[in-house]
Amino acid sequence: MENSAQQNLELIATMIKQAQRRFYNDSPYYILWGSAVFLASLVQYFLILKGNSLNGLGWAIFIPAALVIQLFIIRKQKKEEQIKTAVESLLVSMWVAFGISIFIILLFSFKLQELTYPIVLCLYAFCTFIAGSAFKIKAFIFGAVACWIFAITAFFVSFENQLLLLAAGVLFAFIIPGVILRSNEKTH
Repeated sequence: MENSAQQNLELIATMIKQAQRRFYNDSPYYILWGSAVFLASLVQYFLILKGNSLNGLGWAIFIPAALVIQLFIIRKQKKEEQIKTAVESLLVSMWVAFGISIFIILLFSFKLQELTYPIVLCLYAFCTFIAGSAFKIKAFIFGAVACWIFAITAFFVSFENQLLLLAAGVLFAFIIPGVILRSNEKTH
């Protein structure tokens, strides 16, 4: 009986390690989307400062490019796909819900006006907090806290400065944790 309990604990520990290892494989997504939003935010910020009416150009370039790159990454990973754990499946569902929510928020940003980016930052915080908590990765939890702080601040600053907070948010919530995941993936 005691041996069986020990085997069950070892099996659970192995499954958690496998899920963490596969989670590390998702590092390109964090780096990709963090970089796309980071660059698009900064491009829009600088174009607004210059008075350019085409200040949304960065979004029109970087987001579709990120989508295309993501499709290539997904295609490559599908070939190597293994069975997903319940936690992995839940996180995939969370990110799909996140994507749909972001799409709706951005689609109706004309109604939200200057509330758009504080809400987006809260969603970034929400998802990265859950992902970081699920796998006990402190960089994501720290990034989530940073996004919540940036979100609160964004309610009190101009739209242009919200773009800088958005860039900082994805830097702390996606890019830095993604790079940490990538380096952990290579060491394991």
